[in-house]
Amino acid sequence: MTDLPTLDPERSEPAADKAGNLGEQAFQRIRADILFYQLPPGVRVSEASLTQRYGLRHAAVRSALLRLVQEGLIDKSDERSPRVAPLTLKDVRDIYGLRLLLEPRAAELAAAAGLSSSEADRLRQISQCRYEAGSHDERKAFLNANREFSLLIASKSGNARLQATITQLQDLTLRILYVGLGRLNVSDWFRDKHLQIVDAIESHDGARAAELWRIDLTYGERLVADALTSLPALSEVNLASGMLARPR
Repeated sequence: MTDLPTLDPERSEPAADKAGNLGEQAFQRIRADILFYQLPPGVRVSEASLTQRYGLRHAAVRSALLRLVQEGLIDKSDERSPRVAPLTLKDVRDIYGLRLLLEPRAAELAAAAGLSSSEADRLRQISQCRYEAGSHDERKAFLNANREFSLLIASKSGNARLQATITQLQDLTLRILYVGLGRLNVSDWFRDKHLQIVDAIESHDGARAAELWRIDLTYGERLVADALTSLPALSEVNLASGMLARPR
């Protein structure tokens, strides 16, 4: 089974990697801090401030910022004051809308292909990951486990382009879910649904796996929408870009 990368800005890197590509290192560290809400939406991120924060060279940070702008994680509409892009309810709607189109289909394809015993064991193991709502480290570990679960199943779809698109959407979902998980513990919900999905894929029941995935995504979207609309500090989140219709 191929090991899937974990997003962790604090993970140590070999000395050769540090020397080899400082721009990539800067990109990964800043990106992870945005996705795990350590650089919250709307915060200013000048080249100088990031250079000081991470102890990196200006050229590396400049290169990272250009890539983050291309990903839509940095807003440079005001060249004098780039900011972390706002997190909006429209973002939630758009990202979850795409996930609902793609991820259930990936689960169907994975069910047709089947899982090895080691893959099924790994999926069940990471489904047991839990967190406490007030713990940043536990939330981060939980989100990485949730991401690994989705990407392992996407990797079994047999469609490399589908897998790449789901990977991008999963990364963007990290920042969204970090907010949603901050108000309550939903470890049991995710564990139960994920274990049911593994059972369905192992049984080659693609329709069942896809339906369970849709239920899981619909709940996650509602969870995030509730969290965003009840945040006490609305300055961190731009709610002006549309409201979500909550599932009935």
